Amino acid sequence: MKNAALTIEQRKAKAAEMVGKKLTIEFARKAISIDEEKKQVTFVMSTETVDRHGDIIDQESWILDYFRMNPAFFLQHNSDEFPIGRWLPETVKLEADPDNVGFQRLVGTAEFRTKYEDAARAFDHVVEGDMNMVSVGFIPHRIDYDEHRDAFILLDCELMECSLVGIGSNRFALAKGKEEEETDEEKAKAALIEGRNFLDNHIKTLEDNKEVIAFAKSRDLLNQAIRRIAS
Repeated sequence: MKNAALTIEQRKAKAAEMVGKKLTIEFARKAISIDEEKKQVTFVMSTETVDRHGDIIDQESWILDYFRMNPAFFLQHNSDEFPIGRWLPETVKLEADPDNVGFQRLVGTAEFRTKYEDAARAFDHVVEGDMNMVSVGFIPHRIDYDEHRDAFILLDCELMECSLVGIGSNRFALAKGKEEEETDEEKAKAALIEGRNFLDNHIKTLEDNKEVIAFAKSRDLLNQAIRRIAS
């Protein structure tokens, strides 16, 4: 027990050292959509899953204001070189994560400046499926260590930039498939999750215990349906 406690303390100390420093976490998954005419690709930028370094970014506490003012899109985090495009500020937002029920994910649409050679080449690789990963560069302002998940929880993360990369640490940060169509099952799951999230938020506003119990039962039924679809 003593050694285990010491290990936890050491990890907490490491977490404290990371606060205020720029970190990068890559994310890999097929593009949500690719618009070849507009040269725009919608990516999953981050999710609340454990990456290969043992870190989890708390999605709900993302600080996005500064990024939206300067949404540059770089290749391989080469911020000392010219960007290959820009993120469309209005598209950078949180949405329910269909692969991680009860959690959110950060998504955004990047517009490639294909009149420049490097950007055109990068866009071609994304279209062909050779490059799917993006990587967020950010500064965490709070970090906790979760013993149960054996991972650092990075909170109040200030997004600095997000780049297209080759290989990354988050297995699920990819471009969302080329205009991939949602199946009826996926649409039903998304609708159930939306309803469940609405009930979650509504319950927080209730004061009458009977109403809370009634809405909680409805929410639990939706959760059961979501789990059945996911299994």
